[in-house]
Amino acid sequence: MDQIKIGEFLKELRKEKGFTQEQLAEQFNVSRRSVSRWETGSNMPDLSILVDLAEFYNVDIKEIIDGARKSEMMNEEVKEVAVKMADYAVEQKSKLLIWVRRISLVGVVLMAIVLGLQSFDYKPGIGTFLCYAFSFLAFVIMVILSLYTNGLLEENSKRKKFVKGCKIFVLIVGVCVLSFIMKIMLVFVPVLFMETAPFNNQAGIEKYDKTKILEQYGGDISELFIFPDDTANMIDPTFVSSLKTGFFDTDGYIILQGTYNEEDYDAEIQRLSSIECTVDGITIGIKYDEESYAVPAYVAIDGLDYEYEYALLNEKNHTITYVLLSYPEYVDLREYEEYLKLDVDEYKIEDSWNQFSIYSRHYGDGVYIEYSDEK
Repeated sequence: MDQIKIGEFLKELRKEKGFTQEQLAEQFNVSRRSVSRWETGSNMPDLSILVDLAEFYNVDIKEIIDGARKSEMMNEEVKEVAVKMADYAVEQKSKLLIWVRRISLVGVVLMAIVLGLQSFDYKPGIGTFLCYAFSFLAFVIMVILSLYTNGLLEENSKRKKFVKGCKIFVLIVGVCVLSFIMKIMLVFVPVLFMETAPFNNQAGIEKYDKTKILEQYGGDISELFIFPDDTANMIDPTFVSSLKTGFFDTDGYIILQGTYNEEDYDAEIQRLSSIECTVDGITIGIKYDEESYAVPAYVAIDGLDYEYEYALLNEKNHTITYVLLSYPEYVDLREYEEYLKLDVDEYKIEDSWNQFSIYSRHYGDGVYIEYSDEK
């Protein structure tokens, strides 16, 4: 079947009749766009309309399908069979539409209930906002689908204003959704770029610069109070770090190790043991831990916001290892197992807000006070 040929034949018949596309559309209670699609061959009339077209143009249905004239009048018997076929098709289509209409109405009711429940218990946050926005979009789509399947969006002369209003409404919703998506993209594209950026890996004691580390990462990982200001008193110091600043936080680790003579070791132990911070008028001191690690440790942070900051004390050879972990990945730290907790499963924390830190204090109910030099 050559639809383009059929379209040209329908166009020729319309012109012979002296009708414009708009006049023909009104005659058959369809849109002008539908008539245009028939005549360009991009779409075909429904069977019931095809019968009416054949009668209107005084041609045989077979002539329309062939796209050429073959007889003067449509055979009455053929016309009767075609009409019955059209009626049968419409009846079957109507039975199917009944279920589609019912399902669409149920969908509208369910989406309305979902929106109501979300509005009743709405909690601010990007996740809940996205759920609410997409639920509203789904509700609009279900309403339009329900109106269409129930025949309320048929484009005829009596409902043109209503149809036009619906199109404007859909256009406005579409613009709002597109604007929302663009705003989300402006946020998430930089996030994706930062989160997929490589880690900045450094090794060698000449790379250790506490001031520089504080300037670059201090706002995210901690004040780094337990790390020494310099390595002048250390013997054979080593330093490694692997850090990446993401959109929300800094991930990675810093490990500094050095051996002291007995006098400097005692002085450093004295410095570590006296570390404390005052948060909201409450002084929090560093924690001495003899159980969690292979050697005793002074702990400044133990899992708060998935951060760990501690100093490991090897009293036999006067060696101190300073460690900072932010969102630690055990797989990435296998070569540093001796500096980790004896039970690595302790790094799997469900609620990090209630963990220990000298730099902050959690009062519950979302009240969280953090140490700052400005206080």
